[in-house]
Amino acid sequence: MAYDVEKDWTTEAGFRAVVIMVRDSHRCGYVGVPASHPLFGADYNQPHPALTPPAEGEPVGKRGMIAVFCAAGDASRLTAPDLAFDVHGSVTYSGKSERYPVPSALWWFGFDCAHAGDRSHGGSTGVMRSLDYCIDECESLAAQIVAKTTLPA
Repeated sequence: MAYDVEKDWTTEAGFRAVVIMVRDSHRCGYVGVPASHPLFGADYNQPHPALTPPAEGEPVGKRGMIAVFCAAGDASRLTAPDLAFDVHGSVTYSGKSERYPVPSALWWFGFDCAHAGDRSHGGSTGVMRSLDYCIDECESLAAQIVAKTTLPA
């Protein structure tokens, strides 16, 4: 996948974040946690014991409908990052790579802006998500990682 890093910074919550632009397509945002963090190694669509589920009655928000529908009736799924975190289209990536999205030893949680209602470059319908929008989503995701992760005693 060819992409350009548009922004690489430290969030207010203290995590590294990156926004990339997939060439001729859409943006993606990522927040990385270090090896010492309880969510390091967590699969984005599997329950994790360190995560607090959404509060009862909490709106779906920006979560992706596929993740929400797949979890219907399975309360254990509510502690998976794709449902615990309210971010554009849900968390759709987790992983560690020496080069993606940028060279690091972090475990990345990411979202993409290629969902229904989003527009990619050259598209004629939907909303092209701006760099500022993706920065705000990364900041929100980083804050939620802090707020919804139970740290070991």
